[in-house]
Amino acid sequence: MANLPQELIYEILLWFPVKSLLRFRCVSKSFCAIIGSQSFINSHFKRSSENKIHPKLIELGVHRLGNNRCIFHALDFNEDFQPELVLYKSFPSMPYPSFFSYCNGLVLLCIWPCELCLWNPSTRKYRILPAFPVNATVDFKYHNFVLGYDSTTDDFKVVAFMWKVGCGLTQVWIFELRSNCWRRIQDFPYVGYNCIKLGGNGDCFVDGSLHFICYVRGEYKSYEIVAFDVAKETFSIVHKLAFQTEGIPIHLHVLGGCLSISFFSESSEECVDIYARKKDGDGFTWTRLHSVTRQFSGEAFDLFVQGKVAYSKKGDKAFLSSKGKLCSYDFGDKTLQEIVSNSNILSVEILLCTESLVPIGSLDEEE
Repeated sequence: MANLPQELIYEILLWFPVKSLLRFRCVSKSFCAIIGSQSFINSHFKRSSENKIHPKLIELGVHRLGNNRCIFHALDFNEDFQPELVLYKSFPSMPYPSFFSYCNGLVLLCIWPCELCLWNPSTRKYRILPAFPVNATVDFKYHNFVLGYDSTTDDFKVVAFMWKVGCGLTQVWIFELRSNCWRRIQDFPYVGYNCIKLGGNGDCFVDGSLHFICYVRGEYKSYEIVAFDVAKETFSIVHKLAFQTEGIPIHLHVLGGCLSISFFSESSEECVDIYARKKDGDGFTWTRLHSVTRQFSGEAFDLFVQGKVAYSKKGDKAFLSSKGKLCSYDFGDKTLQEIVSNSNILSVEILLCTESLVPIGSLDEEE
C-alpha cells in the first residue's frame, strides 16, 4: 500500500464500511488524515448511498425483564440477511428515547420528556443538544422535531414545530449543528402543524427538503405535500394529492431514492397502496409500486398502517419488528421472513440507514 498513489488509496478506502475505516485510522498518519477529511466523509456517504452498500438496520426496543432498560440493536447484513449484532446500548439519560428523524447517517432521538440527542450509530457517538429556548412540555400542546441536511453549508439542521391549543400559529425553530444554538424562523404558513399526518418516515428528507402531508383547509378529504427547503428555510406546496381519491394518505417515506407515499383504503378490502414520485421531463409522475393487503400480510399489515416499517434501499422489501421478531417482508412473493428473534425485547421502532463517518463533536457511547 505504501507504494500506491494517494488518489488510489483514497478510492480503495471509499468502499470499506465505517467499522473498518475506524480501525484503519491507526495504520498511519496519512490514513488518519484521509479518513478524517470532510471530503472523504462526504464522498464515502455518497458512494455508500448511491451503491446501496453497508446498510445498517436499527431496532429500538424495551427490555422485557422488568428493568425498563432501553436497547438499541444495529444489524449489518448481506443479501441473505445474516445479521451481526453490533450495538447493545442504553443511553444514560433515561427514561427511554424514541426515534424522531433520520438524515444522511445521523439519527435524531428524543429522550423523555424533551431532551434531544443526535446519534451516529456507525461511529457510536452521540451529542445531547442544548436545551430548547422555551418549555416545550409546558408552553405547547404538541411538538415535533425533524432532521435535515444543508448541502450549501455542509451542516445538519434540526427543525422544531411547536403548536398549542387556542393558537392558530405553529412556531418553527432551527438548530444548526455547527453554531450549536437555536433560533426562531417564520411560523408554519399553512394549516396548523397539528394537522400534519405523522408516523413512520413522515418527515422524509429528499432532494434537499423535508416533506410533510397536510390537510387542505376547507376541502373535504383533500391533502397536499408541503416541503421545507433546509438550505433556504422556506416552505412550499409541492403536490396536491388528487390522484388517489379512495385512500387516505398516511405516511411519507423514501423508496429507491424517490419520495414515496402510502395510502390506506378500506374499500372492498383493507389495503395499503405505496406510490413513488419519479422524474418525468420537467415534472413528476406518481406510480403505484406495491399494494399490501391484510389478507396476505396478516399481523404485519397493522405495522404498515402504523408506519412502523423500514424500506430497503432497492424498495423491494420492508423490514418490521413485532413480538421480539425482526422480519423482512418481500413485496414480490408477499412472504414474511424472520431475520432474528429475541423474546426478551419488546420492539418499539425500526429504521434502515446508510453508514456515515460524519462527526458530531460528541461523547463516546457507554457500552
